[in-house]
Formats: sequence, structure tokens, C-alpha cells
Amino acid sequence: MTVVAKEISQQMQKLIQLLEKWNYEYNFLNQPTVDDKIYDQTFQELKDLEEKYNLVLPNSPTQKVGSKIKKKFHPVAHQIPMLSLESTDNYEELVRFDEKVKKKLGLNEIDYLCELKIDGLSASLHYQNGKLSKIVTRGDGWTGEDVSVNLPLIQNLPKNLPEKTKIIEIRGEIYMKKEEFQRLNNELKKRKLSLLANPRNAAAGTLRTLIPTQQRNLNFFAYQILRHDNDKVNETSNQLNCLEKLANWGFEPSPYYRICHSLEEIQKYFQEVKEKRDNLEFEIDGIVIKVNNYEYYEKLGNTNRFPRWAFAYKFPASIVLSEVKDIQVEITRSGRVSYVAQIIPVSLLGSQISKATLHNYGFIQQLNLAIGDRVVIKKAGDIIPQVVQVIKMNGQNTCWIPPTNCPSCSALLAWNQEQIYQHCPNEDCPERNIKSLALFASKQGMDIKGVSEAIIRKLYQVNLLKTPTDFYRLEQKKSELLKIEGLQKKSVNNLLNSIEQSKKKPFFCLITALGIPLLGGVKSRKLVSNYPNLGSLLQAVEKNELEPIGKLLGTETQKEITHYFQKPKNLEILKDMEKFNF
Repeated sequence: MTVVAKEISQQMQKLIQLLEKWNYEYNFLNQPTVDDKIYDQTFQELKDLEEKYNLVLPNSPTQKVGSKIKKKFHPVAHQIPMLSLESTDNYEELVRFDEKVKKKLGLNEIDYLCELKIDGLSASLHYQNGKLSKIVTRGDGWTGEDVSVNLPLIQNLPKNLPEKTKIIEIRGEIYMKKEEFQRLNNELKKRKLSLLANPRNAAAGTLRTLIPTQQRNLNFFAYQILRHDNDKVNETSNQLNCLEKLANWGFEPSPYYRICHSLEEIQKYFQEVKEKRDNLEFEIDGIVIKVNNYEYYEKLGNTNRFPRWAFAYKFPASIVLSEVKDIQVEITRSGRVSYVAQIIPVSLLGSQISKATLHNYGFIQQLNLAIGDRVVIKKAGDIIPQVVQVIKMNGQNTCWIPPTNCPSCSALLAWNQEQIYQHCPNEDCPERNIKSLALFASKQGMDIKGVSEAIIRKLYQVNLLKTPTDFYRLEQKKSELLKIEGLQKKSVNNLLNSIEQSKKKPFFCLITALGIPLLGGVKSRKLVSNYPNLGSLLQAVEKNELEPIGKLLGTETQKEITHYFQKPKNLEILKDMEKFNF
């Protein structure tokens, strides 16, 4: 085995160990530690490696339907395997599925039956001579578990069928309604017990317990009828008729199902379902697309894991798996240290993500995060990427240690009392000054267009810009500006014009641009009602007459303002600024 092959094999083995661990937690303990989407992404990563290097390890889960069944309930072999579905959140993969189906069948057009993909637990109901006799979980797809002891918990099951066929099997999805899930968690919270993670886990845990939990209610969506006599498997000729017959027998099929004749219709249905998602009384994570005509199923066949006549089209992942390549230490304008994870770039909700916030060091310690760890990333409020979970590889249990000195000025970093975050005490720290200048020029400050933080950084490094007042002296240094890399004559002229225009901004904009803590735009407007210009404000400072601010803005804001003006450096800058008629 070559060095490269050995490295790839080791990488695959790490992924297999993770997948086996998650399978055990999901199937045996009913306590998954990662979201299904993270499992799917890791599984796909392993599959991609196998295809790229044409290498499949003997214990790879890509060659299995599921996990072995724990001997807790009586095992039941499925006469017809309950295979899982191939899935993706990528439209191009759906296109390939459609192309393969049409090619295999030699057809240019085909009807698909689209249903909601319920986020629940697949199971099979067995009716003998028309009477409900038992319920069996999917298990590993070949063998499930008889969980009939918990049949009374499922609210919407017909106890009898109109047809007295020896054995009829009804397959579907057991789920817990959102309202029921919330009710249970409210009760657990009152009793100070651990909360349930999500409705799917709650349904699985409820169904797979030997001690019936009578206070929990489950429901069932039916999607398939199977007979086991006279060599007749499918009860009807197509999926649409199947769902209609299930409804006539008293079952609830998945609502909003629809026949689609093209990929365009499927995509339209998908978008409609996505918009309904939050208003449904149960959780879904996408749609299921099935060839409608059962006549084609045998010709399409199955892989060792999936039927080739069905496909799961999932909603885009709101979380994604990546790896921490580095942890960047950043100094804010207040001196507080923030930490940012540099990650392997990934796509999340339509954008490329290469960084994720880590908040403070207390947060890093809580996650036990280290460089090289796999991490789960999500967008906070669908905007800011942040690390929400750490997945340790090879049993590593180390945590990243922060620097002791400021990366900008080398000052010894101080800790807050709770040891949660660090702070650079040096008020002349270059990074603090650059961030303060960026705030001054920003839209919420003086709105100086054409000056980014990158440009400010360059001007700072060549001593053209050290304090806010220096913005208004750049006109005299035009020739020096033109020597700065990236600044052309037109951009310099635009910058100087924007600086000149900023002098006409209302006085409260200048106060906001100073970045005094607690003093945003609204409070700055209130402040200038007492002090209409910089001269009158400085006069009040010199006479120590800032007391009325407390009644106007609050005592805490007054303290921050007083503290700001007590610093000689700040007063010197503002007196210098007064020369420009603010």
C-alpha cells in the first residue's frame, strides 16, 4: 500500500468510527449526539473518498443498510426489506436521479408521486385476517423489533381492515406532533429533568421503551400497502391509488401529496412545501419523490441500500460540518479580545463560509475546542456563522490555549474576573486605534465613503491617519495618498470629497462616531439637544457641568460619557476637531 493510500485508508477509518458511534447512539440508545444532517454529510464524505480512490474498507457503512438490532425487543425479519432512501439537498443530484430513471426505463416522460418527508421513525403495521396484530420498527432494514407493547400510544391507527387477507403490512412513519413535544418538554422542565432534543428523538425513545409511557402520544402517516399471500406484493397499481386506498381504510397518508410530471413541477412543489414547513403540526425535512407506476419498480430494482425508484430531496442544511484550521485572535476597538475559527471553506445557506465566531474563551473552554477538531457550524439568526458543536477525532481531548500577549502591541493581556474573556489594556494599541477609526468613518458614524478598514490600515501604517482629526487633514497630503498601493487619482478624489461632505453631517453623527460606550445614534440625538455643537459640549466638560445628562440619558450612560471626557487624549482630539467647525 502506497503512502497516499495508507493516509486515505486511515482517514476513511476515522470517518467509519464516527459513523459507527453515531449509529449506535441513534439506533441503540435513542440519544443521538449529532444532527441527522451531520451524519449525512460525514457519510457522503466517506462515500466520495471511496469513489475517488476506488477503495472500500470491509467495515464501511456504505455497504450496509443499517446497524445490527439490539436484543431488547423480539426481532422480526422483514419479508420485504425496508430500505432507506438515497437523499440530497442538491438539485443537480435530483436531475441525475431523474435521468437515470428515464434511461433505465427508456422513457422521455414519467409521473412521480411527491410526498412530505416526515421526520419520524419508519415502522410497519402487521394486520392478520384484518386485525392489527403487531408493529415492527425498520431496524437495519432486514430485521426490525416488535414494539407492539407500545401500540396504545399511537393515536390514529385503525384496529381492523375491511379486507380479511391473511397478512397485510402497512408501512409508514411514526411521529410526534410539535404541540405534544412542547407539552412534554414543559412538564420535564417543571420537574427539572433533561429535556427532549427534538420530536423525532422523542418519538423513537417513546416507541422503543419496554415500559409504556402512557402520557405520551404518537401518530402514524401511512405510505405503503404490502400483501404477503398469492405472490402479490403491492396492493395497488400505483402510489397515488395506494394513498387513496389507505385513506379509505381509515389511515392518514402524508398530506399535500401530488403527482408531478416534470422536474419543474417537482421543484415548484418543493418550494411550496418549504413555505408551509413552519406552519405544519409535525416536523419535515424535505420531500420524497417516488416513481408513481409500480410496474416500473422491478425493472428499476434496488441497490444494497436504496430503491432506485425513490429519492429524498431534503431542505438545504442549516448546519454544516467543517474543520478548524486555525483560531484567529482579534482585538476590538474597546480592547476586548475576540476569537474567530478559521475553517475549511464550506457552503451554508447559499454562501461560502471560511470563518465562524467563537465569542469568548469561556465559550471555547465549554466546547473544549482545539485546532484540527471537526466542528458543526450554523448561522446565528441565519446571518453570523458560529461553532455550535465539536467532534473530537481519535479520542483527543485537548483545548486550545489563548495567547498571553496582544498580537497587535504585545501588551500583556488581562483577564476579566470570571476568566471568560481577555482584554488589551493598552489604549495606544494600533489595532484598537484602527478599529476606532473604522467606526468613525462607518455609515453609522461620519459615513465617509470609499474608506474601508483595509485602506485605514494602510494609512495608519504610513502615519497619515492616527486620530479622527487626521481625516480632515488628508486634503493637504494628497500627493502622499497617491503613493499608497491601491489608491488611484479618482479614488483619492472621491475619498477627499466624501471627507469634505462629512463636515455637513449633523452634530449627533460626530458624537456617535466617537464610539463612546452606551452612546448610540438615538442617545447622541438626545445629547445634542443640550449641546448643539462641539464647542458648547467641551465648555460643559471644562466647567464640569455634565450632570443634566443623567436625567436625559441615564446614570450608566452619564458615567461612560464622563469617563470618556476624563481622558486627556480624548479631550485633545476633540479640541483639535473643533478647528474644523463641528
